[in-house]
Amino acid sequence: MKYPYKQSPQGTMLPGLLQILLSLACLFSGSWLYASEDDITVIEVKLGGYRFMPQEIQLIADQPTILRLVNTDSFTPHNFTMNATSGSPAIDVDVLGGESVDVRLAAMPAGRYTFYCGNKMLFMKSHREKGMEGSLIVGPE
Repeated sequence: MKYPYKQSPQGTMLPGLLQILLSLACLFSGSWLYASEDDITVIEVKLGGYRFMPQEIQLIADQPTILRLVNTDSFTPHNFTMNATSGSPAIDVDVLGGESVDVRLAAMPAGRYTFYCGNKMLFMKSHREKGMEGSLIVGPE
């Protein structure tokens, strides 16, 4: 049986295989063969029906995280607001109906943080007053 590769004079295909592996390593370095530094936890948070799902989000202290905010309402815009406290930045992100937005949270210190939807229609209760509020709990490992 004939094989489609060339054998080296010693009868092995190691030099050719090594060249292929080195070429692939150069081609895909950083994104395919190695774990990147951006390997962080992604948590999906659904916004809809005047509530957040889940209403309580738990994170590990000093570990960056991405919150994937998904608005499940077709037309109603929502937002994700978290006021600044010592050691945590203020967040105020709008998410249009049927859309999603990724929010990258830097490593946060341990603590309990309140988030809510700050949207309000004229002469109506705010989304927060209708119950659209939750807690972000950052704890030790």
